[in-house]
Amino acid sequence: MKRLSMVSILILISALACSAQTQSAQDKDQITEVTLERTSCFGTCPDYKVTLRRDGAVIYEGRRFVQMMGTYKGEAYGFDRLVKLILAQKYFDMKDDYSRPITDMPSAITSVVRAGKRKTIVDYAETGPIELWSIEMAIDGILKNAHLTVVPPKR
Repeated sequence: MKRLSMVSILILISALACSAQTQSAQDKDQITEVTLERTSCFGTCPDYKVTLRRDGAVIYEGRRFVQMMGTYKGEAYGFDRLVKLILAQKYFDMKDDYSRPITDMPSAITSVVRAGKRKTIVDYAETGPIELWSIEMAIDGILKNAHLTVVPPKR
């Protein structure tokens, strides 16, 4: 009986160690930051950048043709769901650049940091696939519901 208990304990310890290693590997591969930058065009296209972080932090920079001009910081929810969308839409398998031969159109530039490495995709004139567009829209949706406060300009 004593031997059976000892074997059970060893099996439990091994299982916990394997679980910890798996969790550690998952943490290493986690997506930690997602950014969307919308650039200006010949007209009045919104020009801004938003950065979302795993801990819920949001940094927003409004540059032109947006209601919120300047730098804002705050919090938002939805990062985990955004990560699931990014993975489901195979963001890391997409091309780095989608464009077409026209001028004066805006770009949506997304970037995702996973395992310390940044993948950036430029989507000029909404040329990218619908899967990329859905990620861009999800980021905008999180921004819309974020709780932000203005960061006073440095003097």
